[in-house]
Amino acid sequence: MERLLEIAKNPEPFEEGTQEIWLDPDRADFVLKSHFDENIPGGSRESSFIDETVDFINKLAPVEKYKKVIDLGCGPGLYSQILAFRGYDVVGVDFNKKSIEYAINEAKKKDLSIDYRIEDITNIEIEDDFDLALLIYQIYSVFSPEKRKKILSNVHRGLKSGGLVLLDVLSETSYEKFSQNLMWSLSRKDDPLSNREYLTLYASIKYPNKVTLAKNVLVFGDGEIVNYNYWNQHFSIGSLEKEVNDAGFTLEKVYADVNGGDYVNNSEFFAAVLKKK
Repeated sequence: MERLLEIAKNPEPFEEGTQEIWLDPDRADFVLKSHFDENIPGGSRESSFIDETVDFINKLAPVEKYKKVIDLGCGPGLYSQILAFRGYDVVGVDFNKKSIEYAINEAKKKDLSIDYRIEDITNIEIEDDFDLALLIYQIYSVFSPEKRKKILSNVHRGLKSGGLVLLDVLSETSYEKFSQNLMWSLSRKDDPLSNREYLTLYASIKYPNKVTLAKNVLVFGDGEIVNYNYWNQHFSIGSLEKEVNDAGFTLEKVYADVNGGDYVNNSEFFAAVLKKK
């Protein structure tokens, strides 16, 4: 009970839980499934949207000039595969072993030459190799300021001169609309997270400086307690521009999303194209 009371306290901004869901071996099947079901929060987009995104990438960075692409946080390779079909040389990076294993098997089936790597994008070592880097599906927003700085430094080092970055982030509008809640629930028989019965304690919390937390605590009957903290940083165009400028990039243009639609005021997210100075 003392451990549960300690875990139930509000953590400091970007403090880790007892486990990251993306690395939890007991939730590996659920994480992989989430990439193919847009109804599961945190997974991938529908296939038609992914196709639109790759079409936009092809216009933004034609394969003739931007041949080498690194897909950071690639998951099971949904974007990497299509980019490889379009003729790009693709490196896909993710720290989820099961997703990368799936991506490797799919590439073999389709006779695609894609270099998949199980690595943490905050620590990846790349040097002046790539023409384009992707940070898609608001991955950048989940990291702390210190880790975002590391990621931008790694990407800057890994891009050739004039190389591009396509990323998307949550906006300040999404912060304003974020609902704070406290709730609990019992697991269902068909629960996707576990075949064991458990109690969920959930909290959604707003922090200063446009930071939000979705906190899930799973309490199992045998006393096991698992805590997932899912953080998000919410950006204005100005705050994102300052952050990327400090890391050696210029913010070239802002879009509604990574499929290249026109930017819309008060949207809950936006995409940006960066260029290495």
